[in-house]
Amino acid sequence: MRLLTFLLLFLIGNFGFAQVQIVAEQDQDRNLTLLAFNNAEIPYTIRIDFLKLENLESFDGRVIYAVAYPGKTNLVKLRSIYVNDKTGFNYITKLYKGNYEPSVLEIPDYLLPVQEGTILSMRPLTSKSSQNQKNSESEVYTGVGFFFENPTIICAPRKGIISEIKMNSEETPSGISDFDSENYVEIYHLDGSFSRLSGLMPNSTKLTVGEVVFPGQAIGESSYALKEEMHHVKMIQSRWKMDDFGIIWVNFPVPIFASQQEVRSDEINTALKSTHPTDLILMEMDKKERKKYLSN
Repeated sequence: MRLLTFLLLFLIGNFGFAQVQIVAEQDQDRNLTLLAFNNAEIPYTIRIDFLKLENLESFDGRVIYAVAYPGKTNLVKLRSIYVNDKTGFNYITKLYKGNYEPSVLEIPDYLLPVQEGTILSMRPLTSKSSQNQKNSESEVYTGVGFFFENPTIICAPRKGIISEIKMNSEETPSGISDFDSENYVEIYHLDGSFSRLSGLMPNSTKLTVGEVVFPGQAIGESSYALKEEMHHVKMIQSRWKMDDFGIIWVNFPVPIFASQQEVRSDEINTALKSTHPTDLILMEMDKKERKKYLSN
């Protein structure tokens, strides 16, 4: 069947490395298929809002969410109503980093994101959120802080792909809740979630965006301690969540393996010891990765 390229649209996200192209192809029956070409290493979610459909119909509705996986992806098909009539359409788009669809993968415990053998304490971090219906503020879970006496190597808590890096800030954070001025490494996991390790030493990583990392692998170094705090690193797990108004970005607590037991990131714990069990490291690896890891 002959295909005719109809439209090429570049979508640039809020991340310098991210670029997704949308191409509309028309067949001999005047049906249109929107295709995405994603040159990043992780998927991107695209919201497509059709403002006008002329002699075209979308079985998925006027507003759709579709995932552009690395490479080429079919997003949506628009069917022509009358073959001999003119077709046309107009739409706006919005790009979101990651996959908004939750995966059914079994999620393993996260490792403590520090060098094996490190003794530390942990406590949940919260931020204030306005409650419009009550005209008040409440504390909302943001992530977890890990505190230790000496500088240490920061490690990946799970297997994933490096999705973003900031390493050029020389500023000293003004407090434990100061995220904006900190250096971080962000990891995208196959279940659609992200882990951000924040508060790292400037230029302490040799990783690059798109690189695959494994549980326990070094990704950076902890930064200098604040006057009122011990050395620390923050870990934030986030993902997209669909609600009645679209998709929203949420932070959520996770199970963590520490001191031969499972703890939760929204709990306070003291005197925990970081261990990197081989079974947890291997859990998300494929056969080739396991073979390579066990042979080293």
